[in-house]
Order: sequence, then C-alpha cells, then structure tokens
Amino acid sequence: MESDLGREQQQLMSRSILAVEICAKLEPGGRLHTALHRAVTSHPASASLQQKWLFYRHVIGELLVAAPLFERGCWDYFDDDTRARADYEQWVGGMVTEEGARPSPSGNDPYRGETRYLTFTMAFLLLQNSPSDLAVRRLCDIPEPALWQRATFHRILSGMGVLNFASVQSDVAYLIPRDVGWGLTREDLAQPKFDYLRPLV
Repeated sequence: MESDLGREQQQLMSRSILAVEICAKLEPGGRLHTALHRAVTSHPASASLQQKWLFYRHVIGELLVAAPLFERGCWDYFDDDTRARADYEQWVGGMVTEEGARPSPSGNDPYRGETRYLTFTMAFLLLQNSPSDLAVRRLCDIPEPALWQRATFHRILSGMGVLNFASVQSDVAYLIPRDVGWGLTREDLAQPKFDYLRPLV
C-alpha cells in the first residue's frame, strides 16, 4: 500500500529492510498455527494502514505467547538501499516459489512420528530515516553474541509496535505450511535452502 508521501517522492527515497522469520514446533490442534492461519487468510489484500497495524499486532502477540516453541529463526535489518530492495524481493519470492513444498504430506498424528515445524515470515520495506526506520535501527542494535538468542527475537517482536505503516512502503507476511499435514520435518529443515534459519539458544 502506498504511503502518504506519494509515488514520485517515494521513488526518490532510499529504503531499509526489517525481516523476521520464526521456525517453531507445530503442535497439531495447537493455538499458534490455527491463529496465524486464520489471521493470514482473513487479512484483506488491500488493507488500510490501520488494518495492517492491527494484523501485525495480532500475529506478533500470538508469536510472543508461543515463544517457548521457537527452535530456529532469522532476522535482518539493513539500511543499504540496494541490499534492502534486493533482500525484500527475496523474502517476497519465498511466498511465491513454494519454498516449503514437499512431494507428499508429512503427516499430523500428534502421537506418532517426529516433531513437525512451521515457519512464519514478516518483511518490511521501510522509508529510510523515517521515524519508524530510526526506531527499528535502534531496536536492532544487537551485540553479535546475542544475535541468535530467543531473548533477542522476543525483544525485536516486542518492539515492532514502533512501526508506523505510513513509513512502510511494502510489507509481506506468510505461513508455511498452510495445512498441518504438510508440516516441515527435521529432514526438511536440514536442506540447504533452510540454512539461513539459525538454531536459537
């Protein structure tokens, strides 16, 4: 959705990117997958700024409640315009290139078989040096030893209320899998295409 700045002015401005992906245990019949699936499928394609804010407040709240289920994750913040645009396109591509596709269901019997996983991804292309961008930059000033800690993901998710969607040029959010029976397995996550998901401590 276009911001209030207008298309031509936006094209002259540089961008930053904030992206967060969580990989969590998928509990058959559990709250997290059900809530995220409902939120994504009911969110209007042409949402207003207020609807976007309410959507992300809801899904972030669900993620924070489920933080003990987090196993892996990835987050990025870059204020380099070229990288921000390219990385954002890659995150969008993850929604349309079937990154989580597998040839057959993995099964969803809660009493048999191995643990299944879901991923939830959010990415935001921010107008650089806007108040939201500056707030996100401070939020993401994380010491290197703490980059892949659950507490860091909790901090970033908790702080994302600083986003003003008038300063967000574009955003994307998606859930894998859509259906519980297609949950990701440990074997799936061991594939090179999921190397970017870091084990969390």
